[in-house]
Amino acid sequence: METTIAMRNRIAVWGRDAQEKRVLITIELQVEDNIVRIHTFPEKVVTDEVYTAFMDKWRKGEDAEGLPEPDRVIARELSVTESLLPDDLRAEQTDMVVRAQTEWHFNVLSEKLAQTYRSELAEMEDRIDRAGAYSSELWNQAKAFWQKVQSQLQDKTLMREQGNELRKRSDAVFAKLKELRQAVNAQYEEESKKQKAKFAGLLEDVEKRIGEGTHLNKVFQELRELQRKFHGVKFTKNDRDEVYARIDAAFKQVKEKRGQGTGDGAGAAAAATSRNESRYQGLLKAMDRMQKSIARDEEDLKFERRRIERTDGQLEAQIRQAKILMIESRIKSKNDKLADMVKTKSMLEARIEKDKKRAEKQARKQAERQAKEAARAKIAADMANRNLSPEEEAKLAAAAAAIKSGKKQAKADRKELRQAPPTDVIANFAAFSAVMAGETEPPRREKAQRTPAPSLLNQVTQQIDRGIEAAEHGVQQAVDTVKAAAQVIAEEE
Repeated sequence: METTIAMRNRIAVWGRDAQEKRVLITIELQVEDNIVRIHTFPEKVVTDEVYTAFMDKWRKGEDAEGLPEPDRVIARELSVTESLLPDDLRAEQTDMVVRAQTEWHFNVLSEKLAQTYRSELAEMEDRIDRAGAYSSELWNQAKAFWQKVQSQLQDKTLMREQGNELRKRSDAVFAKLKELRQAVNAQYEEESKKQKAKFAGLLEDVEKRIGEGTHLNKVFQELRELQRKFHGVKFTKNDRDEVYARIDAAFKQVKEKRGQGTGDGAGAAAAATSRNESRYQGLLKAMDRMQKSIARDEEDLKFERRRIERTDGQLEAQIRQAKILMIESRIKSKNDKLADMVKTKSMLEARIEKDKKRAEKQARKQAERQAKEAARAKIAADMANRNLSPEEEAKLAAAAAAIKSGKKQAKADRKELRQAPPTDVIANFAAFSAVMAGETEPPRREKAQRTPAPSLLNQVTQQIDRGIEAAEHGVQQAVDTVKAAAQVIAEEE
C-alpha cells in the first residue's frame, strides 16, 4: 500500500500506536471550529478496498461507503505550538503531518478573515435593503470593500473558494446598486438639462458684453463667479463638457480683448494673474483630494488597529500589522506632499497679490493715457470745425513761412522755452495774439537775429502738450491759431 499525500482538510497516513501496532491514522480539520478530529484503524481491518475508499473518496470530501469503525476517536484543538497528533500516536511520515499542521493553521486564519468579510458584506446588504434608494456613499463603501477583498486575494491570504464566494455576493450588491441608480438617472439628467439651460442664458449675456468690449474687468469677475458656481453643480458628462467649453472660450475672449485694450504691460499683467489664479484653483482642488485621501487612509488605519486587537491568531495579526505599516507609510508620504502643496499655496497667494497690484497700476496708467488722447482729439476736432477768414488764412500762411525759415533754430528755442518761467509764456501768447489779430506789426527779421516766430510756435506747442487746459480763457483763440499754423507747416513739408 502507498502512503497518501496531504489534502486540504483531510489526510490519511500510516503510523503506530502506543503498543507499536501499525494503524491507519485519518486526520480531519473542522475549520470553523478550529478542531482536529483523529481516527485510527488497525491494519487488519484496512483492506485494499478500504484504503482505496479513503484515498479516492474520503479525503476528497466525498461520501465513502463500507468504511470500518475506528477503534479510537480523538478531538483536539488546532495549535501552532503543540503537535497535531497526541503523544501516543506516531506517523511514519512526520513531515506530512507537520506540513498539514502549518497549512491548516493558515486555513483557519484565512477562514476567520473570510468570515469577517462575510459579516461586513452582510451589514452592507442590510444597509442597501433599508436605504431603498441609490446612494453614492453606499456605492463607495461597496467599492472600498471589494478593493480590500481583491487585495487579500492578491496577497493570497484568502483561498480561491472564499474569494469566489465573496465575489458572487459582491456582484449581487453592485447589481442591486445599479438598479437603484438607474431609477435616479432620469431625474439626474433632467436636472442637468435645467442647469445647462440656466448657464447658457448667463453665458449668452456675458458673450454679448464681451463682443461689445465694454466693462471687461467686470465681465471677467462675473466669469470667475460663474466658474465657481459651475464646479458646485452636478451635470451629466456631456452637459458638463459643453458648459465648460463655453466658459473656457469666454475667458479666452476676455483675455484677448483686455490684452488689446490695455496695451502690452496691462495685457501681460492680466495674463500672469489669470495663469496664477488657474494654478491656484487647481492646487486647491489637488489639496482637497489629497486631504480626502489621507482621511480615507486614516479610517483604514483605525479599522486595522481595531481588528488587530480582536485577532486570535498570530498569522492574521502579522498580516494586519504589515498592512498597518503600509498604510502608515502611505499616510506619511501623502502628508509630505500636502506640506509641499501648502508652501506652494502661500507662494501663489503672494504672486496673485503682486499681480493684482501691478494690474491696478497698469490700469491707472492706461486711464491717464486715454484721457490725454481724448483731450488732444477734442482740440483737433475743434480746430477742424473752425472757419477762418481770408485775412486770418493769409496771416497763418505768412506765419508758417516765417516758422519754416527758422526751423533750424527750433531746438534751441524749445530749450530756452523749457527754462523760461510761466509768466514769459503767457506774455509770448499775448504778443503772438496781437500780431495775428493785426493790432501790431511782427518784428522784422534780421540776419544777425533769431526769428521770434519759430520760438513762439514751439513755445505754444509745448504748453499744449503739457496741459493747455490750465491756460486762461483769454488766450484760447491764440492757442487754436497756433495749432492751425502747425498743421499748415506739416502739409507744406
